[in-house]
Amino acid sequence: MLNRVKAILSDADHRHTAINAAVALVIRVLGAGMAFVFNLIIARQLGAEQAGYFFLSLAVAMLLAAVARLGFDNTVLRFTGANANNGITVKSILSFALKYSLPVASAIAVTLYFLSPVIASSVFNKPQMANSLAFIAPAIIGLSAVTIIAMSLQGRHNLIASIPCQNIAHFLLCGAAVLSFSTSTADTTALYLSFSLGVTASFFYWLALKNLNNSGDAVNADALWQSARPNWVIILMSQAVQWSAPIIIGVYLVAEQVAFFSVAQRIALLTSFILMAVNLVVAPKFANFKAKNDMEGIRKTALFSVRLLVVSALPIVLFMLLLPEFLMGLFGEQFKQGAVILQILVLGQAVNVVTGSVGFLLMMSGNERDMRLVTIISGCGVLVSVPLFTSLYGVIGAATATAFFISLQNLLAVYFVKKRLGFNTLKFWQKI
Repeated sequence: MLNRVKAILSDADHRHTAINAAVALVIRVLGAGMAFVFNLIIARQLGAEQAGYFFLSLAVAMLLAAVARLGFDNTVLRFTGANANNGITVKSILSFALKYSLPVASAIAVTLYFLSPVIASSVFNKPQMANSLAFIAPAIIGLSAVTIIAMSLQGRHNLIASIPCQNIAHFLLCGAAVLSFSTSTADTTALYLSFSLGVTASFFYWLALKNLNNSGDAVNADALWQSARPNWVIILMSQAVQWSAPIIIGVYLVAEQVAFFSVAQRIALLTSFILMAVNLVVAPKFANFKAKNDMEGIRKTALFSVRLLVVSALPIVLFMLLLPEFLMGLFGEQFKQGAVILQILVLGQAVNVVTGSVGFLLMMSGNERDMRLVTIISGCGVLVSVPLFTSLYGVIGAATATAFFISLQNLLAVYFVKKRLGFNTLKFWQKI
């Protein structure tokens, strides 16, 4: 067994993937821990009702930020990964994406700010959350910026900056503010988050442009738009699968149920933080292999990464499935009611992990249209089934529908990877 491991790691690409995945995993563990602590702070400081208003407002902001990014997240990652050593090209890709996405984000934020009373009362039947919607509106700009900047840093393999930019810094600042000022309301917390995102985006934008070399040329705008258009649909549908459930629950049920689901969802996402860490490493590698037309390099890296995921994630999945009440109880006695919700969502995320980086495989290899079709199917499935199941079976129905379509999305992506690239990531034991 040891000799087999040594043989695999003797391959330079596998060694690079393993080492960088380990580095990414360490940083990602810190990020996951910070996100967990942040959610713990929100739940305990605000209580179930106010936490429900905050998480519902945050879900709205995240969906709207996905709209505002115009599909540039993965486009920036793909083109930066293929031109990581060309400073002028890297800068032009980032500047182009921000030039178009931030004005759209600003317009959406202003619209949400002024319409927040109407949305809170007419859509959610929760007039008490009008202020939290209004105060989280600027976060749409911040979320758009930090995501695109993080993709640029990731494409250059700067994981030490990319992960904190997207997942740690703003949670750290907001959580510290909530504790320091003993905040107990959703609207003040939303304001702190918006401010924290602004500070985070400004700092990491400066860091992203620091010390770039003068090689390369400005990127072709048509090529960026050609990639961004299908990516936009992919991002919107993926975000719909992940974040529309809290919004739909907010329409049908009380704020406390939103809080239970949101906390369970965020705990379940910890099962896929290893996948996210591996994605940080392999996604730009896929883009680079594709640019060289090295399809064997893509196959080997993909299968090797799935092996890392299966070995790493299985203990976490089992822990969450066996001790859901303990985990939910950390957020308060009331939250134990969400134990079954957690188990259902963990199963969906487990499928997400064992299928590997299939979404990035398709997008980084130029098969965005296939991934667009996959996400349209799963996104539409969520948007149809979650309202129906929520009205019939409450929050358990919403969790079941969400977990099913997360699983379906990844299994369909596995099919298209097999069709386009010629290998099956579920057969991770095959020779590499």
